Amino acid sequence: MIRFWQIWSVFVLMVIASYAGYYYGAIDFIYNNDFTYISIVNLSILYLFTLVNLYKSYSQVNEASDNQWFMSDAVLSLGMVGTLSGFLVVLYSTFEGLDPSNTESMKKAIETLASGMGTALLTSLVGLVSSIIMKYQLVVLES
Repeated sequence: MIRFWQIWSVFVLMVIASYAGYYYGAIDFIYNNDFTYISIVNLSILYLFTLVNLYKSYSQVNEASDNQWFMSDAVLSLGMVGTLSGFLVVLYSTFEGLDPSNTESMKKAIETLASGMGTALLTSLVGLVSSIIMKYQLVVLES
């Protein structure tokens, strides 16, 4: 039953962090600045994963399946896919039709750079944090 309370504590902290993120605008920031929506997918997987682990720990199933370990690595990989998507946007669309003498063209290029880099960093961060939390739950479930 100790496993259940450990995973329950993680779930409660996730709910509190989500509420704080909503209250302070972090959720809106992620939603508005990640044009791939990979961060939202990763967070959804994290919540579903946590609910499954809560059920398993409550039912006293003390083993994690290979699928669960795969999912904990998959969210990390999805974060890296978002990083590459952000970089591709930066590399391919920023300098297309760029006129260095036109200030409006330069402003648009800087906005595209910021958007692509923001997506790259957001998806990496969410993927890394989700993977760490998921792997912690799996270690708790198997210990």
